[in-house]
Amino acid sequence: MTFVYDIYVNFQTIYYDFYEWNKKDKIMHIKKIPIFEVKNDVFQKMIIHENKIDETSFELIKNKTEIFKKKRKISAVLFTNNQDIIAVLLNSSGKIIKKSCLLLEEESMILRNVHKIDFLPLTLIELGKNEPILATRTEIERKKFLLENFSQMKENEIIYLYFECFGEVKKEKEEMEKELKREINSNNEKISTISYNFLKLIGTIS
Repeated sequence: MTFVYDIYVNFQTIYYDFYEWNKKDKIMHIKKIPIFEVKNDVFQKMIIHENKIDETSFELIKNKTEIFKKKRKISAVLFTNNQDIIAVLLNSSGKIIKKSCLLLEEESMILRNVHKIDFLPLTLIELGKNEPILATRTEIERKKFLLENFSQMKENEIIYLYFECFGEVKKEKEEMEKELKREINSNNEKISTISYNFLKLIGTIS
């Protein structure tokens, strides 16, 4: 088994490229982690979908990763298709619960310098199928924020925001709120921007 040493990962439920890492993210400093080569189709499925790995592969990986400043070991592993690398964190049953890319320099160094990477005939058990994410992390988080905060707005705030977006007012607050949410969910950038700026104006966003 081949190990990689002294790297940083940013485990999230959604796979983000390194340039979308945030300052508030809890970056994990890995001391030692195993790495395996897998088929490209398996690699791609790990990025997009929700999966569990087969029992034999999990037993090979289980509790093999060490973290700086912590005594306990975790079940995490690096997988590569010989072009890219993904880090995954697994729970006690082998389900992939979080994922991370690597920093570009660290990924390049591993692919360039680690010559012997064992191939793992990994079998994925698909738990959920997701559509490829086309939006950026900022767009995803802004949408989530807006949808969560619409329900907390006062009626006069909904009326004002709806008028700013559509140039009219409807009788029922719930109807206006529902239409605003529908536009946000359909990725209407104009409505999203107006709504975000309004929430910032009234102090919902610091």
